[in-house]
Amino acid sequence: MVRFLRRAPLILTPLPPPPPEVTEGMVLNQGFLFTLLSTVAAPELSAETLDALRAIDPECWYDGQHMETILNELEDRDPELPKLMGQSIYFMLRPELEKSGITSCVQMIEQLPAFWKFAVRGGRGEFRSTMLGPGAARVEMEQPFNCHFEEGALQGLLDSWEVRDVSITHAPCMRDGARCCVLDVRWSG
Repeated sequence: MVRFLRRAPLILTPLPPPPPEVTEGMVLNQGFLFTLLSTVAAPELSAETLDALRAIDPECWYDGQHMETILNELEDRDPELPKLMGQSIYFMLRPELEKSGITSCVQMIEQLPAFWKFAVRGGRGEFRSTMLGPGAARVEMEQPFNCHFEEGALQGLLDSWEVRDVSITHAPCMRDGARCCVLDVRWSG
């Protein structure tokens, strides 16, 4: 799995994506995710970052280091922003999931590893998800991106399925030296 720098220059050059089965090399993100981030985070981003994001083609793929740089810019401004941005962006994606046949939050959680392989290419690490019972799941994230953004993304996806009383406990965490981040998730409804 690739490890990102905390910050790097934003030189957003479109790149050809490797096939989903390739799990080594440069980590690539889809341009549409950068586009969504620039929309929901615009008031919090620097003018320089917003200028760089205007050149994004949502249909192309870009070096994932740039996403990490932007998420760290947000985190430096307010530690809660990456989580809030993940929640805001992924809340909007339910219609896309429904197009692929996902009809419940349980199916969504079970499909997280496949979504990760589809949305991120290269040395991306992995997601593992396990249903623990009704309204309970565990998600293990061994991946290079800001884990608070990914936690917020899961919260946003769950919120979009109209479940109630969502609780996510994030421990252990790779930022504290753990092998992977673990999200213990509970909900009702």
